[in-house]
Amino acid sequence: MRTRTLRGQVEEGTVKRLVVDDGRLTHGYKVIKFMISGDPGNAANDAFATLSKDYDAPLTWNWGDNRQIGWASTTAFNAAGLEAPFVALDPDHVVIQDLYVQGQVGASGGSGVFNYMVVLETLELTNDESILQLIKERSQDDPK
Repeated sequence: MRTRTLRGQVEEGTVKRLVVDDGRLTHGYKVIKFMISGDPGNAANDAFATLSKDYDAPLTWNWGDNRQIGWASTTAFNAAGLEAPFVALDPDHVVIQDLYVQGQVGASGGSGVFNYMVVLETLELTNDESILQLIKERSQDDPK
């Protein structure tokens, strides 16, 4: 299996589209790692983020929302380094289209940026598996 790494920064209050869709519905990805980090030069450098398969998925963590597949948070850097990172990934997901990451920096929110890194593993799917995964991407209560 091959891996692909997506990394960069996201400005708080925005949703960043991570393009993984190559137009082939039988070509998918599994997220094997999702990490975030605030800016160590900023006093309010703790952060939390959501990784989802839909642009309109909320930032608020909702593990019952099928569009959200990853959740990460970290507390502030200090002299000893990064403290208490938290990451949860849905182990039963396949990404066929694009991913979206959004988050908040600091407890009160603001206009900071945070870093992210997503490591993907490639998967080959049958037509039936692709259709099932596309249906699964939508929450049952999603009006789309």
